[in-house]
Formats: sequence, structure tokens, C-alpha cells
Amino acid sequence: MPALCLALGLALAACGNKDDHKTDAPPPVRGLKVFEVTSTAASMTRRYPSVIQPADESRLSFEIAGQLSEVTLDVGKRVKAGDVLLRLDPTTLKFEVQQAKSAYEQAEAALKNATTDFSRKKQLLASGNATQAAYDAAETSLSSAAAQADQAHQQYSIAIERLNKSVLKAPFDGVIAGVEAKSYATVAPGQAVLTLYSQNAFEVDFSVPATIINAIHIGDEAQVVVTDLPNVSLKGKITELGSRAGQVSAFPAVVVLEEGHPGLKAGMAAEVALKIGLLKGAKGFLVPIRCFALEQSQTLQEGKSLRETHGGKAGVYVFDPVTSTVHARTVMTAGVRGNMMIVTDGLQEGDMIASAGVSYLHDGQKVRRLPDSRP
Repeated sequence: MPALCLALGLALAACGNKDDHKTDAPPPVRGLKVFEVTSTAASMTRRYPSVIQPADESRLSFEIAGQLSEVTLDVGKRVKAGDVLLRLDPTTLKFEVQQAKSAYEQAEAALKNATTDFSRKKQLLASGNATQAAYDAAETSLSSAAAQADQAHQQYSIAIERLNKSVLKAPFDGVIAGVEAKSYATVAPGQAVLTLYSQNAFEVDFSVPATIINAIHIGDEAQVVVTDLPNVSLKGKITELGSRAGQVSAFPAVVVLEEGHPGLKAGMAAEVALKIGLLKGAKGFLVPIRCFALEQSQTLQEGKSLRETHGGKAGVYVFDPVTSTVHARTVMTAGVRGNMMIVTDGLQEGDMIASAGVSYLHDGQKVRRLPDSRP
């Protein structure tokens, strides 16, 4: 019996030692993919939301008053330069032309008679058959008739011009954006009756912060991504820059599109991408967005994603090949280029940083570098 108890005790002791051995086993070492810092950038890309707008938009009006004829225009109708858009009732204007024409013809006839009389008086004066007074009177009558004929001609030209102005024509190829006038309504000079915009010229306006307004210039190239059209990106150029902020520290800018697209229409959502020289250093390193520890990012704390940031603090884990550990490091960023962040401070060429599973790492953690880890 004592021998049996001894055997059971030895067996239990052996089991206990086995469990203790399991408890003392070291935790598994996490495999790590790293990205080696090498690529540099001298500029960053910043993006601004906007809306496609017509570059040439005109509110058209008549230069004279009158009553409109029937209005048959529809919003969205395409027109060519020179097409008749609206007309005023020409009845009164035609009557004015007829009156002015008659007055001009009478003045021309009077001028002809005055010219003939002056020529005759001139000859009679030369032969001694007319007095100087008669010659002077004929000359005065000729001058007066010439002045009246010139005035009548101007009035006739004005009447014709007024008649021509009763027809409103398209100044350029475009699309009817709005019609403010009703059929047979009386309009005043300068009263807007319709809006026309160019169908081939578009622009986008947006606001840029004070931190970069001095880094962009008129004539700089821009890329405009039309978000309402899949995979459509068009070239543009900055044509206007405000010297005064429209809002607090927000300066207006305009980019005119230099390319067209058959599906492009005014009112579509767009995003303007500007390539801007780095403001926080001579150069920066391009680092994949996946390498950043979002829980350490200033932008995340502010409720933004890394793609939305224009610069700030962010966290990465730097791999130490000597100790096979990772160490948290704070870096400064200056914008986004594609899927890469631009890091202007905190990294050096040759640094290796974690590029996968960053959210599961902690400072000083032991890791095992995986082969073929470069992207």
C-alpha cells in the first residue's frame, strides 16, 4: 500500500512539472513586414471639392424697350452663335425707319437743289450777272442743306439700328440656362431676359487656405477629377487667385478646364488636385498610408482621415534589425500623393518601418522580419 501511494505521488508531481513547463514557454513572436524609406518627393498634392461651372455665362438683354413676340425657347436647348433667340414687336420700329428714310430722301433732294443753285450763282458771280450777296446766300443755303442731310442720314441709320436691335442673337455657341421673360411681355433696356452658357468651356472655383496661397500662382497646372463621371480626370489651369480672403483665411481660386468630355455638364461634382511645393522642408519621403498607426495620428484625433490631412503629426513603428524590435516614432506629414503620405520630418533614408498589422504593435515589441517585405 505505501508503494502504491508513492507511485501516485510521483505521477502527480510529473504532471505538475509538465504544466509548469507550458506556463513558462515564451509567447510567439509576431512576423513583421517592413517598408524601407527611400523614395523622396519635392511636392505634395492637395485636393479641394468643387462644382463644374460654365466658364462663359451671360445674362442677355435688349438694348431698347419693346414688347416681346412669342417666346419659344426651352431651358437646355443648344444654340449656335448668330441664332435668333428672341424678338421684339417690330411694327413701331419699322414705321420709324420709314419716317427716317423719307426725311433723309427729302434732305438729299434739298441738298441737291442747294448744290445746283450754288453752282449757278457762282457762275453768275463770275460773269458779273449776280451780286456777292446772292452768292453768299446760296453758299449758306448749301451749308445748311448739307447739315440737314447729314442729320437726316444719322437719324435713318439710328432707326435701322434700333430695328436690328429688336432681334436678340446668340453671341456664342451655348446652352440656354434660363429664360426670365414671358411671351408678349414689355421689357426695358438692359432687363435680363435669358441666360446662356458655353457648352465647351467649363471652370471650377474653390477656396485655398492662407498656408498655401503664396505657393500657387496664376498659370499653374491642376488636375480636375469629375466625381460624377467614373474615371474622368481633366487638365486645367489656374486663371484667377483672390488677393483677399472671401472667408476667414480662405482665398478664392478659379481653374479653367483645358480638356473637354462629352458627358461633362454644369453642376457636376468635382475635385481639384494641386501639386504644391513642400512648405515644411526641402524634401519629404513617400510612405504608404498603411504604415501609419492611426491611433497615434493627430488627424484621427481631430476626426479626419490621413487622406484628408494637409499636414500634421502621425505615428509609425520603426524596425530595429539589431534587436528585432519595433519602436514607436512620431513623424510630421505634409500631404498625400496617391496612396502615399509625404513625411517631412522624423524619418531618414534607409529606415525600415512596419507596413502591415500596425494596429497590433506596441513600443518595444519583439518581432520577426518576414522575407520579401518590400511593396
